[in-house]
Amino acid sequence: MSTRLAGKVALITGAGSGIGAASAELFAAEGAAVGCADMNLDGARAVTERITAAGGRAVAVAADVADPGSAEEMVGAVVAAFGRLDVLYANAGIPGSGSAGDVAFDDWNRVIAVNLTGVWLSAKYSLVPMLAQGSGSIVNQASVGGLIGVPGIAPYAAAKAGVIGLTRQMAADYASRGIRVNAICPGTVPTPLVRTTYEARGGFATGTEGPVDVEALLDAARVRFPLGRLGTTADIAQAALFLASDESGWVTGVILPVDGGMTTV
Repeated sequence: MSTRLAGKVALITGAGSGIGAASAELFAAEGAAVGCADMNLDGARAVTERITAAGGRAVAVAADVADPGSAEEMVGAVVAAFGRLDVLYANAGIPGSGSAGDVAFDDWNRVIAVNLTGVWLSAKYSLVPMLAQGSGSIVNQASVGGLIGVPGIAPYAAAKAGVIGLTRQMAADYASRGIRVNAICPGTVPTPLVRTTYEARGGFATGTEGPVDVEALLDAARVRFPLGRLGTTADIAQAALFLASDESGWVTGVILPVDGGMTTV
């Protein structure tokens, strides 16, 4: 077992699948005790079982990050299990498709609630133990969709742009109190969330309601990445590990694209 996060306790939201699951397993392999939070408790439990089977420490927590009470209980459960909290990776999110003129009011509100308010609530309650101990690293999951225009994802792009602004504001607020706050902006990584987004966007773009060839859409997307491939969950997890660890001890307020060069062209 490596030691880049030795002695640290990390909370990862959306840890039941995709980038969150990959990050939870990587953080544990690097020495952290990990709180795996997800609305899908079975998914979170499966990840914790893999971690413990490999000799790591983890606890599964059911959480809806858009609900204040649930977010507070989530943080409390991790602190109760491991005694402190050093890292928050606010990764939980849902897809959100449609244009500003077409997206339904309830759909807009739900995407903002999970993808932006959920990031804020996760940080709000994680800050309590971090401020008490005078240290911490918060990593927020944004997106290249918050940096550039991407057709057909108005609520998602708005939420992720909000995460970017919140990250910079929190970094300014809490640097003097020993807490670093940074954000990752992934490019296309074919997780379950991204596949759902591509399916919805494909139908939106073509004006059809029938089946969409998601694999064809993903394959066509490769041309947007100068490095010639889509991202992997490991690509994003490694970036999160750097920002979570003391290796990035002089890094705060950074908005880090991990996108195969997409935002350079």
